[in-house]
Amino acid sequence: MMDIKTKNFGLVSYNEEDVLHFEEGIPGFEGLKSFILLSIEEFTPFKWLQSLDDTDIAFVIVDPKAIIKDYKVELDEETVKLLDIKDLNHILVFAIVVIPSEIEKMTANLKAPIIINAENNKGMQILLDNDDYMIKHPILKELKNADT
Repeated sequence: MMDIKTKNFGLVSYNEEDVLHFEEGIPGFEGLKSFILLSIEEFTPFKWLQSLDDTDIAFVIVDPKAIIKDYKVELDEETVKLLDIKDLNHILVFAIVVIPSEIEKMTANLKAPIIINAENNKGMQILLDNDDYMIKHPILKELKNADT
């Protein structure tokens, strides 16, 4: 077990095999290559992609299917190769969430999801060639509807 002191969650313990590797970083944060996924029950369906390179940075993420039930990701050959994906059933897909001071204006980036190969913990953010998905998709209404 290893420990890091995070800005948002205090001291967090994790196993080395839980570290996610983003070779290219995340656009705008190219220097951040190592992350862990944090799940905190009272914040479901949200999770955090906590940087190990800069412990002040954690991205709020959500499974896009919590927002749009039939959300689909089509991976191109380059992404499959870069993440060394052997089985599409072993990928995790997340959308980065932006939570402004006016929480009702919360959005998720459905156009550029985070893709993680759960078999080898390689991850990257991709840009989908699908005009149905927006970079700033309002999500509060969809999340409330999913609860009912």
